[in-house]
Amino acid sequence: MKEELADFLRFCAVERRLAPLTCAAYERDVSACLGYLKGQGLEDLAEVRPTHLRGFLAEDAQRRPAPSSQARATAALKSFFRFLVDDEQLERDPARPLRTPKKREALPDVLTMAELERLLAAPARGDLWKRHFRGKAERDRMLLALFAYAGLRRSELLGLDWDDVDLSRRLLYVRKAKGGRQRVVPIHPALAPLFAAYYATRVPLVEQALFVGVQGKPLNYTQLGQVFRHYVASSGVGERKRVTPHTLRHVFASELLRAGANLRQVQELLGHKHLDSTQRYTRVTAHELRGAVKRLRWVG
Repeated sequence: MKEELADFLRFCAVERRLAPLTCAAYERDVSACLGYLKGQGLEDLAEVRPTHLRGFLAEDAQRRPAPSSQARATAALKSFFRFLVDDEQLERDPARPLRTPKKREALPDVLTMAELERLLAAPARGDLWKRHFRGKAERDRMLLALFAYAGLRRSELLGLDWDDVDLSRRLLYVRKAKGGRQRVVPIHPALAPLFAAYYATRVPLVEQALFVGVQGKPLNYTQLGQVFRHYVASSGVGERKRVTPHTLRHVFASELLRAGANLRQVQELLGHKHLDSTQRYTRVTAHELRGAVKRLRWVG
């Protein structure tokens, strides 16, 4: 089973060009299922039946009840067994009858402009960190601003190099986007001086990565998460909302729609493969419209 899983992961990374985090999630889900199957006495994948997979998913749902987790686990199993059938390692697909649980289309949390202003102002405060290094405030303000005004994912932001920034044309080249796709995002005029201020702290430029840590090495996911959570807590914007880097991506999309951008433009700027992923932001606007109607004074 280890060989089949290794083949599948190579297929996901090389041929399907899935994001590293998606491949890692698929590996966890499929590995957990294979462990369950072995516990049931199954040593050959040809012996697996839909009832075995449903048994695993039912057990997995006890540990991870979130519909999104169940949907991803089901998708991982369906992809894994379909790959084995297409690769002629199996004659029959036991995951084909599985139904993917429908995820709740919850409205994403967004920040108000006042909350966003507080968050972006947090790096300028000198009392938030015990340790300081040259360029930290400029780096962190640039980092937060790119989430909110370029709509980048975490992996896209961490994958940026200085060569990807074209200030003369005000363009940002996102070369390490999800699914191996690339896109170009116009740089908001207010970001240009932030880039210049941050670049001045990096001269002479030793590391090409746009964001680096205290040791001068490229920033990683753990460091990014620590920095982001610290500013969210210190600015108070996370007291009533769950604020993540993806929240600022939602802010970017919502503000684009308010500014008059159409769905196709928002799709291109966010790097969505399908328009369905972009349409959820129209529900945010509809939610706000309902709130506006509710606030009308009733005179009856």
